[in-house]
Amino acid sequence: MFGALLLAFGLESPLMMWGMALGGAPILIHLLHRRRYLEVPWAAMRFLIAATKKQSRRLRLEQILLLIVRTLIMVLIALALARPSVETFGEYFRTEGPRHRIIVIDATFSMGYTAQDRSRFDRARELGRQIASGARQGDALQLVRIGESLPRVIVKQPSYQSAAVLEEIEQLPLLDERVDVSTVLEEIDGLLNLAPEISRKEIYFVTDLQTATWAPRDSGEAVRAKAVLKKLSDRAKLVFVDTGQPGTANTALTSLRAGDGFVLAGRSVQLTATIRNFGTLGATGQLVELYLDDRLSDTRQVDLPPGTDVSVDFAPTFAAGEHRIEVRLKPDGLRVDDSRRLVIPVRDELQVLLVNGKVSGEVMGNATDFLRLALAPELPNRTPVSPIRPTVIREGELIGTDLTRFDCVFVCNVAMLTDREAEVLRSYLEAGGGVVFCLGDQVRPDNYNEVLYKSLNPAKGEKAATAGPILPAKLVERIGDPKTKESVFEFDPGDYSHPIVRPFQGNPGAGLDVTKTFAYFKTQISDDRGARVALRFSSGDPAIIDAPYGRGRVILITTSVDRDWSTWAVWGHSLIPLMHETVGYAVSARGSDKVALVGQPLVSYLPIRAANVSALLHSPRGETQAPATSADGRTVTSEPTTRAGFHKLVLGPPIGRTEWFAVNVDPQESDLASVRSEELRNDVLPGIEFTYQTDWEETPAAAEKTVRVVSTSSGLARSLLLAVLCLLIVEQLMAWRFPAGVLLLLACVFGGLTTWAWSASPFSGVALLVLSAVSLTLIWWRQRVV
Repeated sequence: MFGALLLAFGLESPLMMWGMALGGAPILIHLLHRRRYLEVPWAAMRFLIAATKKQSRRLRLEQILLLIVRTLIMVLIALALARPSVETFGEYFRTEGPRHRIIVIDATFSMGYTAQDRSRFDRARELGRQIASGARQGDALQLVRIGESLPRVIVKQPSYQSAAVLEEIEQLPLLDERVDVSTVLEEIDGLLNLAPEISRKEIYFVTDLQTATWAPRDSGEAVRAKAVLKKLSDRAKLVFVDTGQPGTANTALTSLRAGDGFVLAGRSVQLTATIRNFGTLGATGQLVELYLDDRLSDTRQVDLPPGTDVSVDFAPTFAAGEHRIEVRLKPDGLRVDDSRRLVIPVRDELQVLLVNGKVSGEVMGNATDFLRLALAPELPNRTPVSPIRPTVIREGELIGTDLTRFDCVFVCNVAMLTDREAEVLRSYLEAGGGVVFCLGDQVRPDNYNEVLYKSLNPAKGEKAATAGPILPAKLVERIGDPKTKESVFEFDPGDYSHPIVRPFQGNPGAGLDVTKTFAYFKTQISDDRGARVALRFSSGDPAIIDAPYGRGRVILITTSVDRDWSTWAVWGHSLIPLMHETVGYAVSARGSDKVALVGQPLVSYLPIRAANVSALLHSPRGETQAPATSADGRTVTSEPTTRAGFHKLVLGPPIGRTEWFAVNVDPQESDLASVRSEELRNDVLPGIEFTYQTDWEETPAAAEKTVRVVSTSSGLARSLLLAVLCLLIVEQLMAWRFPAGVLLLLACVFGGLTTWAWSASPFSGVALLVLSAVSLTLIWWRQRVV
């Protein structure tokens, strides 16, 4: 039994065994010094013996109690010297040992909301400083920033000096980004392993608890975040310090887009800005301003009902060149989303390259003749009205042609393409160009499938291509016979939803519905290319298919654009508008790479290979960085952006040009709705234990409800030494005046029980204190009466 007690207290060491043996010293001394009585008959002894027998039981009890107290003193001293570790039944024995604190400060752009000249981020940093300043000697501190850009862990190695953490908090920047919070939580989970000698772990999240961050619409993000938080709660105490204000209103520009796929000089372009009022109250007369190249160009005034989107249209005109467009609102508490930007390249004309795969000496017998005429109709004695300038080359001249001079390339009835030619087209598409394949009687489908659909094999010495197939569909077989014309197929535009055929809706005289086709290639569309069918034949087979490729777009026309397989080139009613819409759609992606969200890198595609080109990127706030040039010399890529605004890229020789990029914030972060304490506990983090606070206050150890290791050696040893001190006083008083000593012993016992009960529940502590006082009073009164 004695050995089991030692093991329960963790006291199995030899030193402890010898210490416990000292507990028998008072008993040994008592037995060695027992008085030897010599019985001598005496007449008066019978009266003394009678009186002694009367008090013998009381005296023996007093001696036994005094012996127990002395033995306990020795045992408790031995226990205290051994510094034992036990699982306690309450918080009285809880140690105030070192703590491993991880301070997590939200730095997403919603924290920039400012009220009364103080932002949420300023308050978060102040709270972070208070938490760090509250660290005691031996505490380990780490600092983490909630954000998308790296590094998120600001103080990675545990710091035992709060001054270093305070300095980092002071320098912590607020960025214009949002984040998938689960990625931050995963990094925090790894930090808990860096101070294994400290068992008490605490994680403080100083955040506005924005719904977009902690309860995102993306169910995948929410599930990942909940799983990691559950894992963290099993290892550490979680504390959420809320810096947000419920019911905060915000008005934001959520989108800005240009209506046309490409913009031509001197022609108006429709710009549509979308404004959302995230508040519960409407706003009237909201001023909306349009800035072109940093100059005010136009204004509108709109009313904004609560919780709705309102569109505002502008129709400016531009000169040729690259232009910066910005729409602004009147600044409110969150300024970063009060503006939105575009960068639009404007051209005087569109340069289109036509690759002729069928050379003929007949008039209008080439594969590109009718297409060239449709793109740029020639009228006698009249200035050309089409902005498209076609250039025709033979198929063998494709490799030697600088494709960067052209906005779009048509490959018309080319019989075969080599791997080298496929690599040239791939590079052109990745740089944002548009490629249109028009089929015909010269096309060899096995070659197209091998070179353009299955794989790309660059010529010797070139870098192996890693992109997927260029064609959006596999060529299966030719349908129909253009010679016998036994089968006739008409176009079926369906619901006119595709941009290429949308202008034909409600225009029956445009000729699309009367065009006859006698032959085409049946295709099998790739499921993983994002391909769409713009136009079908009456048989249900696709006539026009498009798919994105890199930054560009590839379009496949499954019939010919000459007079051999169809009547549209001869009748001409539908060929002209359809080819113009095809060109516009093919080049529509060229300006999209100039717009990005915060957190995305900026990529510039170089017109020539220049592995050693110098590049310098200027951010809206004046910071600069040197973007990296890819190994093949085709692209220049920056680090992920952290600031909204216009970014300027300066490319040195041999490129020698300046490019602008528009970077906007993610509109999800503009909704300042936050998760309240009840919602956080019941809906967002059910089953996960945490503490919620709206201000910082140190949580005393006695107030903590969930404790894993509730007592360590220092906490229990201190309590044992306190008990030894009390027993020493009690022993002296019992030896001098036994009743008073017993009364003091009972007072010490009741005091210890009261302290333990108070640590579990203040009400229980008060009740036990009253009961103890009454009991001691009754004992004292009885002793006085006796």
